[in-house]
Amino acid sequence: MQNAERVLVYDRIEANRRSTVLLLGLFALISFPAAAYVAQYLAFVVTIFISPATGYDWVTAITVGAVIAVAIVVAAAYLQYRYASTAVLRLSGGREVGRDEEPDLCRTVENLCIGAGLPQPRVYVVESMAANAFATGMSPEHASLVVTRGLLELLDRRELEGVVAHELTQIGNYDTRLSAIMAAGLGTLRLPLVLVVGVFRFLFRLHWIVGAGVLLYFGLPLLFAVVFSVAFVSEEPGIALLVILALALLAYVLLGAPLLGMFLRRAILRQREFLADADAFLLTRHAEALLTALAKMDAASGSGMKVGGATAHLYIVDPLRDDASWWDRIFGTHPPVEERIAALASMGGGIAPAVLHEAAEVGARFGAADSAPSVVVTSSWEERPRGDEAAASAEAPPPTESARRAPGGHRLTGEGTALYESADATSTKLAQLPGGELVVVVETDGDFLRVITTDSQFGYILRSTAMEEFD
Repeated sequence: MQNAERVLVYDRIEANRRSTVLLLGLFALISFPAAAYVAQYLAFVVTIFISPATGYDWVTAITVGAVIAVAIVVAAAYLQYRYASTAVLRLSGGREVGRDEEPDLCRTVENLCIGAGLPQPRVYVVESMAANAFATGMSPEHASLVVTRGLLELLDRRELEGVVAHELTQIGNYDTRLSAIMAAGLGTLRLPLVLVVGVFRFLFRLHWIVGAGVLLYFGLPLLFAVVFSVAFVSEEPGIALLVILALALLAYVLLGAPLLGMFLRRAILRQREFLADADAFLLTRHAEALLTALAKMDAASGSGMKVGGATAHLYIVDPLRDDASWWDRIFGTHPPVEERIAALASMGGGIAPAVLHEAAEVGARFGAADSAPSVVVTSSWEERPRGDEAAASAEAPPPTESARRAPGGHRLTGEGTALYESADATSTKLAQLPGGELVVVVETDGDFLRVITTDSQFGYILRSTAMEEFD
């Protein structure tokens, strides 16, 4: 009897496990000079305490410094492996949801997990109108799937299946473990530079004279140290070389290590988006849905979200906005969406350009609607029309004033709506409002509406909540 075709490319699992160990080793190697830079200060203090009689001994100091540096590297590697996924999940700002809050999403995840033979991950929703998603977890048994509110609003059912299948295949192939460790390691390498840049940004915001003064206070001694080292390298070569080595080590900690980390990420993770797209096609057997989903998300990329450069590679499409740091834009974490669409289309037998054009226009209108105040884009769980109907839909005008949530009475039409204490999905949930509940919209606050219920309770509901005006 012929073996059934594998839904996921499980041959990559062992390769990813080996890559994880290799990645931890490479990060340890890259971060060792930075650890040694920190250890030299700790070694001085420790040596003074362990050598009270003899005073400061260089051999003891170097030995102690090496031990401390190794301990720092080992501890950092352990923490990255142990807590990388948890840290990434907390940074996303996601809120765990269940069937009572997101029945369609949870049902989609459950059905695909059954087809892929995977345990069901925990599902989180980020209350952002940016359309994106990612998965994280050190193993399929401890995995989490994170989607944004914008993704649920933008995609129809089949398209959402394609995106969820993409993320589930990364869970099944242990891509999520590799990505989480990469995010934690890169974040650690970038930390010194982020701290220095953050301090100087704060000082320049206070006043440019304050920032310039502090910059000169620290920068001029470094400049004079370089000039001194070059001038006296022939007279005092030992001291000059030590000064040059110290300055080079400082430059490596601030710039060299982060750059090496970004090169490493680009080399390891960039190709995995193509592989996950292919695996999603094998799981859903519907390439067109994922193709149109990618086109929509790429066109709606104007809907930005706060994502750090160290975690940008986790998302299915590049979440960084055009105003992101220049070094993050140079070292792109994702292949161009056009290349992913072309590769996936060749597997699925092609797709009509008109369909992709329609999807891109829908995404562009969604991004434009989100940038406008108080505009609500209605949910699109129904199947998108095709053929002539699709062409007519592509010519539909953007949302009009009737699509805006004006202050006044409204009737909730969804199955259940969470009422929050503040305009934050992580705030206290005051109540679960049933379908048919009457509320009065007071004002719009970002992605939330401030409302008052029939029992005179003030709170906030999502701006995307399904409701109809009630007079």
